[in-house]
Amino acid sequence: MTMAPSIQPSIQPSIQRDRQAGMTLVEVMISLAVMAMMLMSIWSGFKGTIKGMEVTEEAQFRYSTVRNGMSRMVSELSMAYLSFNRPLDDERHYTLFEGRDGFDADSVTFSAFAHLRIRKDTDESDQALIQYFVADDPNDKGRTHLYRRESRRLTGDRPEVLEDFFPAYILVEDVVKFDVKYWDPREMEWRDEWATMRVDMQPDRLPERVKIQLVVLDKLSEREEIEVEFHNQVVLLMQEKIDLSKGASK
Repeated sequence: MTMAPSIQPSIQPSIQRDRQAGMTLVEVMISLAVMAMMLMSIWSGFKGTIKGMEVTEEAQFRYSTVRNGMSRMVSELSMAYLSFNRPLDDERHYTLFEGRDGFDADSVTFSAFAHLRIRKDTDESDQALIQYFVADDPNDKGRTHLYRRESRRLTGDRPEVLEDFFPAYILVEDVVKFDVKYWDPREMEWRDEWATMRVDMQPDRLPERVKIQLVVLDKLSEREEIEVEFHNQVVLLMQEKIDLSKGASK
């Protein structure tokens, strides 16, 4: 009697091959853990790059704001001027240049051809009285800013009373130091103060040059802060006082 061939030997190798081709649950969990670690590493790198880009953009914007403020001061100071043209019986000084020393918080007030008319047919000209000064933040006394104030007309008011009539706005935030020096060509030295309205100071004459030092607080993070210095100099072009009576007498 002939026996049928056994198929058992052919089944066992197939089962072994299936076991070798598959992955156990432990292997799957290990693979997932490795993938998760790789993804976390990649995300950490991207997160650091994004944070660095944000910090760089904030620093660029911050420094751009400070440089724009310095450029505006330099431009307006270069257009400072004095004039003889006022009524003889009027004791007020319609044009002036007064720089006051406040240690790290100086102030400077001057007349300049720097006003820009925005509205048509307004009762204004390019003449203005401009004031730069340092003061506390109205909502946070722990912060100080550089402010700019402008009188659109020459009213003859003294610098200390301008705040009663004309508003001021923040030009540069978080200012630690605002120091202004004035070059006196007669004495050949830098002066801390300048006053064209005082007989015992520099009556009726402008400084030849003005040197500005601005120190601002740069907050790198909530815990880290550094002080950054900015310097500039400006030449005052109109050294002679305007006197229209000379042309009229001719």
